[in-house]
This record gives sequence, C-alpha cells and structure tokens, in this order.
Amino acid sequence: MSSSLLNKDYAIYLPAVNDSFAADVLKPLKADRPFPVGIDLKDLIFWDKNNKLWHYSHILHSVGLHKVNSSPNNAVTQAGRTDCFLLGDSAGFQIGTGALKGYDKLTAGMTGNEAVSAWAGAYEVRKWILEWLELHTDYAMTIDMPLWARLDKRSDTPFHNCSIQQLTDMTVENLQFIDANRQGRTNWLNVIQGLDEKTTGDWWAAVKWFYCSGYALAGSAGISGGIKGVLKTVLMIRDDGVLADGRNWIHTLGVSTPKWAILLTAIQRGLRKTVNPKMQISFDSSTPFQEAGIRENLINPPAFTRRPADWSMQFLKMPQSAKLAGSIEPLPNNSPLASKLTLGHLNVRGGAWTQRSFDTVSNLLLCNINCWSMLNAFKQANEIAFASDRKDLPAIWGDCLDFIDDLFAASDWAARLETEKRLLDAMAPAA
Repeated sequence: MSSSLLNKDYAIYLPAVNDSFAADVLKPLKADRPFPVGIDLKDLIFWDKNNKLWHYSHILHSVGLHKVNSSPNNAVTQAGRTDCFLLGDSAGFQIGTGALKGYDKLTAGMTGNEAVSAWAGAYEVRKWILEWLELHTDYAMTIDMPLWARLDKRSDTPFHNCSIQQLTDMTVENLQFIDANRQGRTNWLNVIQGLDEKTTGDWWAAVKWFYCSGYALAGSAGISGGIKGVLKTVLMIRDDGVLADGRNWIHTLGVSTPKWAILLTAIQRGLRKTVNPKMQISFDSSTPFQEAGIRENLINPPAFTRRPADWSMQFLKMPQSAKLAGSIEPLPNNSPLASKLTLGHLNVRGGAWTQRSFDTVSNLLLCNINCWSMLNAFKQANEIAFASDRKDLPAIWGDCLDFIDDLFAASDWAARLETEKRLLDAMAPAA
C-alpha cells in the first residue's frame, strides 16, 4: 500500500475523477477479458481504504458531470464520508459553457439580459446542486458564474455577452441562495474569480461577506495569473482577516504540474507560519483521466534534475495493435498496477471486426496508473524542493521558494512582489 502518497505537510493533489471512470469500475468484467490474476475492476478504485493495490484518500468530483436532478450511483457517490475525502465542484464550467445536462435554457449567442433571465429561472438547478454537494462532499465550491465567459475564445458560451457586473451579481445571488438553504452538511469554499488584478479585487469585495470554510482560486485569481497573481490573491484575503482558524482550506483549480505542486506547498508553509497552522492547500486536474481516456497515454514521473525541463511529466503513447494481443511485454511504469500488467492486458481486440485493440477496460487501467504516477511525482517534487540540500532543484526555483517564504512575513508585500516580478515570472508567469 502507498498511503504515504498523502502528506498534509505538502499541498494536496486531488485527482478529478470523471463520471465514466466512476461508473465503469463498478461494471462486471467479461469472463474472457484478459486481466491480472488476483484483482478485479473494483481494485482500480484507489480511494477505497481497503484497496489491494494502492490507496489515496483525497479526490475531486464535479456535480456538473451529471444530469440535473439525477442521483448517480457510482464509485464516488458510494464512498462514505469516513472512507475518503471528497471535494465537490459545483458545475461552474458546465454552467458557464452551457453544457449542463438537463437544463436547456442557456444557449450560445444570448444577450446578457437573456442569460441573466435564463439563470434566474434555474431554481431547480441550484437546488439540485446544493443538495447533491451537501449529501456527498466534505468540502464543496460555491456556484460561481465564471468571468472567463467574456473572453474572446469563449464567444460560443451563453454568458459571453454578459457584463462583468452581471456575472458578479449572479454569483452573489447564488451565494445568497446557498446561504439561505444550506443545512450545514458540507464545508463551502467561496470561489474567487478574476480576469486581472482589478476584477479580482472587485469580485472579492462582492463575495467576501459569505461565511465559508475556505476559498477556491479560479481564473486570474488562480494559476492563470501566474505565481505572482496567486500570491496577490492569497495575501489580499489574508490581510482581510479571513484565514483564521475555521477557514482552513484553499483550493487552486485546474493545475497539476510538479512546479505548481511545490509553489503551492511554499504558500501553505507561509500561511501556516504567519496566520493559521491548520491551513491546507489543494489543487486538482483531470489530466490522468484525460490522458488515458482521450489520448490513451501512459504518464510517467519526470527525471527531476536541476534542469527545469526535467521537471515535466512524461506522456507515452501506448502501442495498439492486434499483434499485441496476448503480449507479455511489461509496461514502462513502476506503479503497483503497472507491475502486474502487460501490453496484452491493454491490447485485447483484433481481427477484421475492429479497428481498435483497446477497450474501455484498457482506458480504466491507464487511468489508475496515471493517477499513481502524478501523485508519486508530486510527492517526489516536494521532497526534493524542501530538502536541506535541494540537490535536484533548479537553482532559480529555489530562489523563488525562498522569496515566498520571506514574503509572508514582509510588512509591504505588494512592493516586494513588484521588486521580484522577474523572478516570479521566470518560474510561473501569467497565462
């Protein structure tokens, strides 16, 4: 078992488990489908505390993956609160893009007023989201109307023609709905959005009244603003006195690189030293599932040398061929599952009847391996970055971590951020 993959002294990575994986691992395995001896599909559920292969207790799952008013029965919803930690995403992406299944009132090309009116009529949607999150999650994000809908590349979204003020007002109304109807069964993370420093500050001014257990950083308030933007957001809310005991969690949306893993740990350490010793930072992505299910890639950890280029995850296209059916060639990965697999466990179809040799189970196997590889990589990255010798850490990255450590004790942190802008941008610039 690899329970040591979770170390709360570091920022915690939450694999964003998708609905397909959560449902398919509960389906019966065909009797003639090649599979490692001694395990079955349910052993791919790594958040199961009794897992035979490896265990990791912390995951994310979005209610937006499901149809409005549905009650999905899958490996995530079956997990009890004592079995794993579940952070629930509130469907902001699906709402923002108009892709939320079961609610067809939001369409591309609407005027701002039409979009506002359509969302005002979504009482049942908001009610379902709130009740689902309170039923299943330990922590949950509030329902935000994302500012990124206004970007040129999002012109096909229902909210593209909304003003920043309209999106903010709808978010505040969502918060008022949650505040009036919550039952206290989950811990809410107030989502902070932004397109730049000004819009982040304005958004914060509008939403900070909401009582919550922590915050979630999105858009330019999060990683799109680079490490400088994230630090500004965190220090802004810290200075407003809202990170005391009881508001112990900050989640950073949509990132999963070793570089960001150590940056977020540095921020967590700074907050623990200066304001709240219980502070926990987390981050998430769907990368392990996207790489396995869409691109059918296997993920391997980086080489981890003093060269920044050697801190990137490795994505390997898995060979597919009918000739590999029955192959005993091992997979190039050392995860607990990969050590039991061969290419013959992935390539199970052949002949004139199909163009593909992978099936759904092949993708599930890769998902499990990829999650372990990313978790193992983030563990290694943090151990290297916060070791006394830092022998495998790029020198400029070490300088950046030292700067973050000092920043949280600085009296004029804004001036310090501007002074070291070049250093910060060299490590993690704004997108």
